[in-house]
Amino acid sequence: MLDASYVGRSLPTTEPVAVTAASVTRFAEALGLPDTGAIPPTYLISLTLPAADRLIDDPDFGLDWGRVLHREQRFAYHRELRAGDVLTVTVTIESIKTVAGNDLLSLRTAVDSQDGLAAEVWTTLFVAAATDDPAGDPQ
Repeated sequence: MLDASYVGRSLPTTEPVAVTAASVTRFAEALGLPDTGAIPPTYLISLTLPAADRLIDDPDFGLDWGRVLHREQRFAYHRELRAGDVLTVTVTIESIKTVAGNDLLSLRTAVDSQDGLAAEVWTTLFVAAATDDPAGDPQ
């Protein structure tokens, strides 16, 4: 089970990352999209997912990535992103709900530019409860 005392906590803000035309092209190509120069709507996942890695690395939080199923992702853009933007990312644990022994982890990630809040990303993860197999080993 996840440590519910983390609800409301924000992870340290990431170091600034420059959005480059090359990174946008690589992301678009990975999705099989044409390179139009426009930033794909889901591009921010390439910044927000690594920012949440600290939760995986924190043994006190209790997140076992092997038990995670991605449930939902939402993006809200407050302005269009452009190559050349320098962004920082701050992940906040919004809620942890336990349902039938499984956890639903909700994260809100603020993406800030030199001009202020550029976008927000909400992520919900389903974290399956640990079970024991007949041999008594954790699964």
